[in-house]
Amino acid sequence: MNGNSPEKIKKVKNLIIGAGITGLSTAFHLKDKNYLLIEKEKRPGGLCRSEKQGGFTYDYTGHLLHIKNEYVKKLIFKLLSGNIASRARNAAIYSNNVFTRYPFQANLYGLPQKIIAECIESFIKSKLTTPYSLLPTPCFYDWCLQTFGEGISKYFMIPYNEKLWQTDTRELTTRWMGRYVPQPSLEEVIRGAYNDNKKLFGYNANFYYPMRGGIQTLIDGISKKVENIETSVNVKSIDIKKKIVLTDKGVYGYKNLVSTIPLPVLVSLIKNLPADVKKSAWKLKWTSVLDINIGISRAETAGRHWIYFPENKYVFYRVGYYNNFSKGLCPKNTFSMYVEVAYPPDSPARQLSGERRAGIDGKTNKENVFKKAVSDLKKAGILKSNDKIISKCLLDIPYAYVVYDKNKEPAFEKISGFLKKHSVRTTGRYGGWKYSTMEDAILEGMETAKLLK
Repeated sequence: MNGNSPEKIKKVKNLIIGAGITGLSTAFHLKDKNYLLIEKEKRPGGLCRSEKQGGFTYDYTGHLLHIKNEYVKKLIFKLLSGNIASRARNAAIYSNNVFTRYPFQANLYGLPQKIIAECIESFIKSKLTTPYSLLPTPCFYDWCLQTFGEGISKYFMIPYNEKLWQTDTRELTTRWMGRYVPQPSLEEVIRGAYNDNKKLFGYNANFYYPMRGGIQTLIDGISKKVENIETSVNVKSIDIKKKIVLTDKGVYGYKNLVSTIPLPVLVSLIKNLPADVKKSAWKLKWTSVLDINIGISRAETAGRHWIYFPENKYVFYRVGYYNNFSKGLCPKNTFSMYVEVAYPPDSPARQLSGERRAGIDGKTNKENVFKKAVSDLKKAGILKSNDKIISKCLLDIPYAYVVYDKNKEPAFEKISGFLKKHSVRTTGRYGGWKYSTMEDAILEGMETAKLLK
């Protein structure tokens, strides 16, 4: 609104900011159709979008459907209209110049004998000490040592997670783990050390994925069921006392506001926040990811879905193969990959003030990281020296992983508690400031819709 001619306020009962999968699910499940879903990008999807380039289809890194809830399964199958297939996970870890099966702690087979012996010995020792549950709340570093011993912690758990979270594991809590970290028994560890164990561990042992079109097809399916979406709408400010949102497309009044955008971004948009809420927002931390997508002019036959790289001599922490999710994602006689490079964002001060970042980490530009990643792929034998890259798509993800440090929970509770008092609900992976899946996002959207009156 400008001072001379106030713009007319467009009133809506439920205003939803962010048309990612949580925002779409919220709108989809609302029985009261007096809502509006606004999105800053040209199309819905958030990080569940797909980009097409030269016959290749790339997601914003691997977006696989790990479905446990029967309602979600039925909904997704209906939305995709048969365009979906089930896959048994084929994941590996590359360390010490060898490939081993995932998860590391249950699949030591193939590693040098000295490392296997060290891992088993320390694993047994960890089981003879005080159970982790009897200790004061441990940091992730201590939990790893207590649960897996020094060997498994040293060779995978600690270096990989520090590479992913870009944080010292002594500063990480264990609140994020839940179902994400498999904990095999001693018998399973020993069996997996001396046999090529094909047992699948973990929540992601099986997954679903569209046969055609990438993860975008799920977004397209649900978007068709959502009536009121406005795209290319940039939020400039939010007045929670007057219950209005100022955008570059007009001013919106609301009764209830739902935000699925990253919590630090939401906080930066709200006028006249109390000092204690602002202070809490400055304590939130996160990790950014550069998603390097490439298409290669040869067929790939290993059949792996993704590979973890715990060692710091490789710039990336994980590499995935789109062509093994679906053959329809790349042209014949080619294969495609996503290469994930985590980096710490600029300071929260610069993020919240809206200053533009100089590069991937404030020092290095994306093109240099791309060149380093290609060099490391060849060093690891993933790419051959004569491989020709015929497609390249660099996708920056400024907010990728929420860092679970000691400040995370109290800061979030302070912020969300204040916002709820002003009819603002924050939900989803980034609005709810958590580590979660697409299935979680759909369910959270459904629950949020139930709470809106």
